Amino acid sequence: MSVIGSLVSIIYNVFFLRGEDGFRRAEPFSKIIYILCAITLMTRHPDGVVITGVITLLLGLYYPGMEWATSTLVLTSLLGAYMGASTLLSNVLGWSSLTIFQILLVMARTITLSTTVIFIVVILSPVSISNILRKLGIRKLVVHVPLLIWRLVPYGMRWFMESLMIGSLKNEKTTARIPVVVAGVIEVGRFLEEYSYHRLNSEIKTPIILVKERHTPDIILVAFSFLMLLLL
Repeated sequence: MSVIGSLVSIIYNVFFLRGEDGFRRAEPFSKIIYILCAITLMTRHPDGVVITGVITLLLGLYYPGMEWATSTLVLTSLLGAYMGASTLLSNVLGWSSLTIFQILLVMARTITLSTTVIFIVVILSPVSISNILRKLGIRKLVVHVPLLIWRLVPYGMRWFMESLMIGSLKNEKTTARIPVVVAGVIEVGRFLEEYSYHRLNSEIKTPIILVKERHTPDIILVAFSFLMLLLL
């Protein structure tokens, strides 16, 4: 598979590897206080970004799992390498005068901060967001948007990877397959809008029930407690 295909595969594993389970089914309150505590630690302490990123990665090993953690480290390492290279280039051009240790620290902070942000996005539940929008009085098309995105985006990414594999078997260039994929995703979106017209334009009368997983809030609260100790 090409470099673009490998990158798409990594992004797919990072954001769409698991379904509506794990921390997505944890109580929203436990996730909110963890996110607020992580943000507070990162803003109040210079090294808080690294510490929070390590704790977040440990949580990610439980959910979504090892494959997610590996893909996330690869993706964030690419971002960290870019930040390190750009900082080193600034040194060469005379725009900055950071030491090698400071450049490595920039890379580490980029990796851990990106890992924390990705984890926060991953544990958000599209179903819960739709239920919240419903409680806010939004009961037609907009309330379905989180679920539509969750279904359509991973489908398009899978289609993209399969199209690149087909193109490699035919010895076609990667750029030649991109218009095919874009056209296919647009067509699927139109079919979805046509076939689900009445459902998308009708109100959700009752919330979508999610069965909460028993131990996930406890795990998040343990991590939250450890972060609170660091803030003291």
